[in-house]
Amino acid sequence: MKSRLFAGLLFVVLLPVTLCSTPSPNSPQQAASKKAGQDTSAKQAEPFPQVPRITAEEVERLLKEKGSVVLVDTDDPVSFEAEHIKGAVNIAYDPTVEAREQDPLLSALPGDKLIVFYCNCSHEEDSAPMVLEMWELGYSRDKVKALKGGLTRWEQLSYPLAGTDVQAAQEKGN
Repeated sequence: MKSRLFAGLLFVVLLPVTLCSTPSPNSPQQAASKKAGQDTSAKQAEPFPQVPRITAEEVERLLKEKGSVVLVDTDDPVSFEAEHIKGAVNIAYDPTVEAREQDPLLSALPGDKLIVFYCNCSHEEDSAPMVLEMWELGYSRDKVKALKGGLTRWEQLSYPLAGTDVQAAQEKGN
């Protein structure tokens, strides 16, 4: 009986240690990463680190200058209809669909303009994979980016939005 109790206590004490895969701030892995110029916490926070990002401020500046920018909202059609960046088109991200299946939609996007994908995610969880899909379809790596901070960041900066929720809020305010 005592050995079972001891084994149970040992399991409870060691379980949190084995479940935590994040190195402690002073761990050898963290120190080695910092020496190599890498921040492990940033890598964990940003999925698809190989995908180039562009800030909302830069996109807004390009739009004001009438730059050649196409905004693509990767949310589902209902969310897009409710709220999106003014002037954006909607191509919903579905992780279960192969890029080749969406080829007609994605291929309709111009190859000579900067294409910025965004989602309503803080770390581009849905827009970054769309950038990778565009690369698979042969689009230039320097012409396809993800909006850093997505729609959340755009809203924080009070940049132009459109959609049914936006219209309803505007009508309420009048």
